[in-house]
Amino acid sequence: MKNPFAAIALLSMLSLFSCSKVIYTNEQVLNDYKTKESIVKKFGMPREKKTADDSEEWLYSFDRHNSITDHPNTQSPTVDVVNFTIYKRYIIFRMDGHGNVLSRECVGVDLAQRKPQPMLTIAAIAGGIGIIVVACIAAAGSVTSGIQLQF
Repeated sequence: MKNPFAAIALLSMLSLFSCSKVIYTNEQVLNDYKTKESIVKKFGMPREKKTADDSEEWLYSFDRHNSITDHPNTQSPTVDVVNFTIYKRYIIFRMDGHGNVLSRECVGVDLAQRKPQPMLTIAAIAGGIGIIVVACIAAAGSVTSGIQLQF
C-alpha cells in the first residue's frame, strides 16, 4: 500500500467489527414470543394496533431508536388504527383472541443473539498486520533494488 494511513484505517475498522458467533438467529428469538404477555414483557405496549373480530395485530416501530433494547414506545400511547403506518424498521405480531401469537413479521430489526469471539478478532487483526508488514517490506525492497550506489 502506498499510503500507510489507509492501512491503519483499515485495521481500525476491522477491530471495530469484532468476530462473533450467532447463538440464536433472528427467527429463533422471534419464535420465543408465543403469547401477548411475553411480548409485553420484552417490548412493552405497541406503538399501533389493529383489532379484528377474532385477532389482533401489534406493531412495534424501531425507526427512532438506536438500540432494540430501548422501549420502542416510550413517547406515545398505543394507537388503534385501520392501517399501520409505514416504517423502515418494525416488528408486527399477529395474535388470536386468546393472546396466542399466530405469526410474526420482522423488517430491519435484528434480534439475533451473538457470542463475541475475541480471539478470532485478534487473529484477524494480527493477520491483517502481517499482510501489511509483508507488503511494506516488499515495497521497500523493490524501491531499494532500483537504486545503485556510486562511490
